[in-house]
Amino acid sequence: MNELSSLLNLDASGYLAGPEFYLILAGTGLVIGILTGLFGVGGGFLVTPLLNAAFGIPYNLAVGSGVCFILGTSTAGTLKHHHVGNVEFRTIALLGVGSVLGAIAGDMLQDVLVVWVAGGDQARYETIMTVLFIALLLVTAWLIFRGPSKKEAGLSPVQRFPIGPYVDLPAIGRPNVSVTAMAGIGFGVGILTGIFGVGGGVLLVPILVLAVGLTPHQAAGTSLGVVFLAALAATIKKGFAGKVSLSIALALMAGSVVGVQIGVFLGAKLHATKLRRYFAIVVLAAVALLTWKVIAG
Repeated sequence: MNELSSLLNLDASGYLAGPEFYLILAGTGLVIGILTGLFGVGGGFLVTPLLNAAFGIPYNLAVGSGVCFILGTSTAGTLKHHHVGNVEFRTIALLGVGSVLGAIAGDMLQDVLVVWVAGGDQARYETIMTVLFIALLLVTAWLIFRGPSKKEAGLSPVQRFPIGPYVDLPAIGRPNVSVTAMAGIGFGVGILTGIFGVGGGVLLVPILVLAVGLTPHQAAGTSLGVVFLAALAATIKKGFAGKVSLSIALALMAGSVVGVQIGVFLGAKLHATKLRRYFAIVVLAAVALLTWKVIAG
């Protein structure tokens, strides 16, 4: 799996076999897509560890396939949110530069984890990644349970950031926004994408509300646009390294594209407080699964 041609291999690289597995993956994608539409999250923070813990797919391949899957959910989610006016494209452009660079750097850092931290020991690397995912999921569960905060009046942190250059964001009424601060936020999201195969949307939504000044609805739609750019860069980088299985990603996408439409529709009709709490419980269940994997060895 060291050539780009491996991306065209639709046999799931030998880790999955038979139509029943792909039906399960499509069902998983459907559920993740619904959550994406509801909360503006890419779903990778659940997909990647589940591919590893539930299906036994090594993290290198699970991360690459997960980030490829995020392309589908983020594209569908961005288009749907744009239709209802929740996407701020200038913000996406400013964050996107950093997110692309961060995704490339994150993929390199993943290789550092394998070689330098784990000493080339695949089992040790798997354990390290699982522990890191547990920490990430706990933060995710807390953020989802809490929900997006209301944006504060006055200058936002990115307007007060002392390093320029500065640009205006007239669509959200924010003049003199630091390009450096915005690129830095995007770079952080990209790092998460490159290392873990997560879009970072669940972390980016509250940042866009509190640090940039978007409304929660704008933040949900805009975050998916940033996630798309980071996921695209990471998929290309990991694809050339043979870390992506299109069969896994496409099976997940098949369900998620439908799920996103359902999620955005439900989000416009339903009060999301209880749903967020239920989602947090789902994330904690994933933490329990990963914890059991570490204990069981």
